[in-house]
Amino acid sequence: MLPTIVFHLPTMPQPVTALRNLGPKSAAWLAAIGIHTAEDLREIGYAAAFQELIASGTTTPHRMMLYALAGAVMNRSCMSFSRDEKREIEEMAGLR
Repeated sequence: MLPTIVFHLPTMPQPVTALRNLGPKSAAWLAAIGIHTAEDLREIGYAAAFQELIASGTTTPHRMMLYALAGAVMNRSCMSFSRDEKREIEEMAGLR
C-alpha cells in the first residue's frame, strides 16, 4: 500500500465582506482604520473596531453598526441578539 500524501495549501485571507452583516460600505469604513480581512477584525475584536471607527471619524456612532460587527465576529445575524446580549455588547464597546 502506498503512503498517503497530504498537501496543505495556504489559505487565502477572507475579506470582511465574507462575514455576516458586513457589506461594501462597512468594508470601506473598516479598511480606513486598517481592518482589511476577517482575521483582522477577529484579532482586534468588534468593540475595539467600533471604538476606532468612532475615534477616527470614519462613521458616526450607531448601535446597529456595533451589533453588525459583533454578529460578524460571532457569525450571527445582527438582528438575533437579545436585549441582554445587546447590553453586554454595548458594555464591551464602552457605551454603558
